[in-house]
This record gives sequence, structure tokens and C-alpha cells, in this order.
Amino acid sequence: MNKTAVVIGGSGGIGTAVSEKMIQKGIKVYSSYQKEKPNNPDINFFKVEINEIDSVKGEFSKILDKEKIDIMVFSVTAKIENKQLMSLQWADYSKHIDVQIKGLYNTFDALKEQLRSKHKTKFIILLTEYCAGRPSASLSHYITAKYGLMGMAKSMAVELARYNCTVNMVSPGMTSTDLISNLPPKLIEITAANNPLKRIAKPEDVANVVLFLAGDESDYINGANIFVNGGGVIV
Repeated sequence: MNKTAVVIGGSGGIGTAVSEKMIQKGIKVYSSYQKEKPNNPDINFFKVEINEIDSVKGEFSKILDKEKIDIMVFSVTAKIENKQLMSLQWADYSKHIDVQIKGLYNTFDALKEQLRSKHKTKFIILLTEYCAGRPSASLSHYITAKYGLMGMAKSMAVELARYNCTVNMVSPGMTSTDLISNLPPKLIEITAANNPLKRIAKPEDVANVVLFLAGDESDYINGANIFVNGGGVIV
């Protein structure tokens, strides 16, 4: 594929898997990080504060000055903490909303000029299986932000289609990444035991679906939310 992709959250477990699979397919990848720059010479890393518009626009302008962005993967979230609803403060919600909903808006805003040119663009946005069925307890702050993210993604799918842009979502089940390191090990064990395939997801499971949505084979898919959860939630 002679394409260019930007992966927001590319230093995370799923983002890393997505970036590496894209590189294998010949896609040029720009990948964001926040703290420590990963060590992979095949990927063009850039540091960004996703909830700060000037930071996002500044980094995107460096890319757009050189080339168009064909694939935009949004795979970022704040660290997940297991907190019961009665213990949550608004700051807990705000942290996730700023990173996810504001982060996606900033990403979209930085691409407005390209979108107006009707360059073929694909947005792929990572959600969670909790966007369907019964939500997990003690994750209200995280799940609330993901529902907001889903609403924005669906609205984008409808309104950006006329600009030659498709917007799709991927909803993983619990995935083996650093993001779940704060969750009780017993919760992870129970989640795996209750899954029809008796395991939680691997980052590569999710990356395979993202790669499909990034390809030409998915051109007529728009506004879809694909669950990658081993049948843990079926809709």
C-alpha cells in the first residue's frame, strides 16, 4: 500500500500492534507518544498533547506540509482506574473526556483543510465492548467518555461522507496491554473465564481489524462499529 497513516496513541499496546502491522504492509506510519519515545526506526514518532489544540495542529502541520494523510487511527485513552461510582469525582470523568472526546475533536480539526479537498481519508476510532450491553461496574468514567466518543464518531460518519471520508469504530474487549495494569488480577481472570473463547484479546487481534478498515476492501463500510471480543458481547 502506498499510503500514509497517523496513529494517535501509537505507543500503547494496541497502537503499537497497529503501527507494526501497517509497516509490514508498506504503509508509512506517523505515531504519537506522550512520555517516552519508543525505539522503532521504521516508525516516525512525534510527541503531542492530544487535548491541546495548538500541540495537535502544530504536529499535524509538519506532516501535512509533506504529504496527505490517508488513514487516521485514534487509539488513545487515559489510564483506566477501577473506581466505584460513589467514589468518583468530576475530575475523573474530565480526564477521560479531555483525552478522548476533545482529543478526537482536535484531531479532526487539524484535518479540516485536507477533508475539504475531498482527499480519500479513513478514520478508525477505538472504543470498547462496553459501548453495547451491560457496562462493567467501577468503570463509569471510562465508559461515559467512550459513549461520547461513539456519538461523535457516528456523527462524523454521516457528515464527512460527502468529503470522501469514512469513519468506522472498533470495540475491543478487555485487551492484554499496560492499560489494564491497574485492574485487579482477579477481574482479568474472571473476564477471560467468562469469554466464549476463554481468553482476553491480544493487541494483534484488534490490529487485524483496524488494518482491514484501513484498506480499500472496506471502502463501502461507514459508521460501523466492529466488536473484537471473542463473543463476550454479541449485538
